[in-house]
Amino acid sequence: MAGLLGEAAHPRLRYSEHLEIDGEAMFEHACQMRLEGVVSKRKDGRYISGRSESWLKTKCVKRDNFPIIAFVEKLGAKPRKIASLYVGRREGDKLLYAGKARSGYTEEIARDIRERLDPLIIKSSPLSVPVKKPKATWVKPVVDAEIAYSSKTADGLLREAVFRGIREDLTPLREPAAAKTARPLGRARKKPTSRGYVPQENILQLLPKAVAPPKEELARYWRRVGEEALRYLGRRPLKLVRQVHGTIFYHKGKLPRVPPAVHAFTIEKREGGEGTRLWVDSIDGFLGLLEIGVIELHPWNATVDNIEHADQLAFDLDPGPGIEWNFVMETALALKALLKEEGLASWPKVTGRKGLHVMASLPQRPSHDEAHRYALRLAERLRKADPKRFTLSAALPEREGKLFIDYLRNGRGTTAVGAYSPRARRRFPIAAPVTWSDVENGIRPDAFSINGHPQGEHSSRRSDKRWNLG
Repeated sequence: MAGLLGEAAHPRLRYSEHLEIDGEAMFEHACQMRLEGVVSKRKDGRYISGRSESWLKTKCVKRDNFPIIAFVEKLGAKPRKIASLYVGRREGDKLLYAGKARSGYTEEIARDIRERLDPLIIKSSPLSVPVKKPKATWVKPVVDAEIAYSSKTADGLLREAVFRGIREDLTPLREPAAAKTARPLGRARKKPTSRGYVPQENILQLLPKAVAPPKEELARYWRRVGEEALRYLGRRPLKLVRQVHGTIFYHKGKLPRVPPAVHAFTIEKREGGEGTRLWVDSIDGFLGLLEIGVIELHPWNATVDNIEHADQLAFDLDPGPGIEWNFVMETALALKALLKEEGLASWPKVTGRKGLHVMASLPQRPSHDEAHRYALRLAERLRKADPKRFTLSAALPEREGKLFIDYLRNGRGTTAVGAYSPRARRRFPIAAPVTWSDVENGIRPDAFSINGHPQGEHSSRRSDKRWNLG
């Protein structure tokens, strides 16, 4: 056929090359190239005009997090529920309209979101550039939704947007009480002076149930483990959990003046504009972070020497209600085997909370987008092995009786708690690197604390020598 068309040499006749390769591999490469997708045909299918079952168009689906800016209520629904969500996108200091997610909601999720957004309702649009949406009920843009979409328009609008879940790890649980202080009429606004006040623009997520150890205790801890911790935390941009005036929160925005041992650098934000990130390369750096109230450290999957390329993957195995811990460990070992098939060395990390992290080195240093897509493909391979017990959705109602394989920890600026980082929880557990033998022996996720003593029912199986943090 190619020869015949070549002989015709007519500008309206053009030969379209075809490839006889593995369809899944072809699709993955197309998505890596940021193409819309692929069109495939059965080998024995005829070339005919019009629609045909022999041809199949498969679109690449992208996922990202977007702040919810409004919802459309389902009229007459009892109990009340949403019909759709409007989401925004951040471009520097501006919040712009990004589109509408009309699908992806179960009845339960639609009701849950409606109740969750109720206390955030505001009278006017939070957008920097107004859009006319007469059916919209506007909300404060402090809750992020995970949205799947096929592509974006030139104006930044999402095509075929589908709701996939609320990002629980990014969602503020409440606003600081001081933020609701009324402003006296006729006076200039003054900052509240109450002990618990933290500017709303500095809060990514409040942690009202968190507790923090005394700074003196944290300082002793970092002096003990700092050298080893630098292997995992050193020279990486850090996302921070801070305590300021008794309020514990994930930090965003402007930072206070930092001590000389703590390094700062400017990055270009993905959504536009510039931001500042901190990093350390010494024990004095860890101690310097304490001076600005830092409790938890969540490092990037990249180093400050090459922030645009990932050097590791992170998978968070997060058990939903009804999932036994043994199943989490079995999954971790299955993921280890899968990563080994891919030629990647991996290591486990207990999180100090309820999950287990599996980390893998990436010697080729792909871009963050490539690492994200790669992690998704690996997670999907695990999910397909047992769809009834695994989920890739962050939505809480979909995690009942399932293990959430959180591949979303991969991406530019997306983080997981770092090895040796304390957790802002009772008894002050730490996230800690462990061995695969430890996983096989039933190590618990909150097995160790900053005082160096094991805790939990399986902690006696650990190696005292290797884990003597004192």
